[in-house]
Amino acid sequence: MSAKELLIKLFSLPKGEIIFHDYSCALKSLISKYGRIFLAENHICFYANLAGSKINLVLKIKEIQKIESKNKNDIEIILNNNKVYCFTSFQDKEHVFNFMNSLLQSQQLSNQSDSKAINENFINEQSQIDNAEIEIQFLKSESSNDQEICKFTFSFSLDRFFDFFIADNAILYSIQDHRQNEQDSDINLTKWTVNEDDQDMYQREMKHIMKLTGVPFKDKTRMHKLFTYKRDQEKIIYTCTTHTLDVPYGNCFQAEDKWEVTKLEDNKCLLRVFVSVVFTKSTIMKNTIINRTISGFKEDYEKWINNVKIKLEQKAKQSKSTVSYSIHDFEESIILDNENILSKILKNSNSNIKIKKEKNRTHSINIKKKETYFVFLITIMIIIMLIQIRIMNNQSTKLEQLEQFLNQKQNKFQLFNDQL
Repeated sequence: MSAKELLIKLFSLPKGEIIFHDYSCALKSLISKYGRIFLAENHICFYANLAGSKINLVLKIKEIQKIESKNKNDIEIILNNNKVYCFTSFQDKEHVFNFMNSLLQSQQLSNQSDSKAINENFINEQSQIDNAEIEIQFLKSESSNDQEICKFTFSFSLDRFFDFFIADNAILYSIQDHRQNEQDSDINLTKWTVNEDDQDMYQREMKHIMKLTGVPFKDKTRMHKLFTYKRDQEKIIYTCTTHTLDVPYGNCFQAEDKWEVTKLEDNKCLLRVFVSVVFTKSTIMKNTIINRTISGFKEDYEKWINNVKIKLEQKAKQSKSTVSYSIHDFEESIILDNENILSKILKNSNSNIKIKKEKNRTHSINIKKKETYFVFLITIMIIIMLIQIRIMNNQSTKLEQLEQFLNQKQNKFQLFNDQL
């Protein structure tokens, strides 16, 4: 029984439920219970088994009212019945919180109507975002080594598909985004370059370390992938050759998955995924390697397509929110303009009057200042003139006294001469 089947059985989940990620954390209470939280397509589950005390908690996403981030460490999940569960001690709380809310938003969107109707509404009502009408089909396994495992129909053009998933700066969900979501480490992805032997083909490489499950004595392995693509107006051929370096018999084989993306209509394309295992050495484990490889690819593509759906729904919701906000803002501004136009005119008129009054007052003050200064100057000049007149009068008096004194002396001198 695979790990996924064990978890579905443990939490009594529906058979086709997709489990995206799991994280170590603790359920907060008087005594915190440390365990792991599992984020699935329609459920959030928590399991703890410490000192014989088991906790097996299953929350349906459709019964969640909201998810809130509390302080630096806690995430609160509030149900429709107002019951609250608080989880703490995450290694990367923000990542878990954002992913939980993505699941909640996706569930809320799907509850409004079926996914096809939602996608058609997004296409028709929102700034023509190419979004998530996806028809999904996983095919039954065959005994053949080279087989088609799944096909997806997308409601956007071939060029848009390339921009979303394959381009160097893929704007929706790149291979690097997917490996990061799977918690791979040491991811190193090169840019697309022209193949030297075929000028119509592009290639790039990626190295990363992937977690392993079900392999004895190994919990991770180094991976090396070689990607190529060719494209024209009607089709994209995209391949990935994978070497798994640190697993038993890893030097005996390489896995290859190929995308054939074909144009159906102007705004519709079909993705078919083929998988094969190429052996470079003979081994008695050939059938086991083929079965495990193809099973691993199917599980990985289940995760990939569900993450793509979440990203598309987020993008559509963001677009809707942006458009609604812009329209609301525009309408509100028109209403305000219509309601307040008279007050604006009066306000401007009053403002102009105030400005004129202020100018007149300033001008009047300046004139008064000038007049005061002029009067002060005249007063100073008059005072100076009066002082000068007074001085001249004093001098004139002194001259007269001096003249009288001299006359007296002269008279005395004349008398004296006469006596002689």
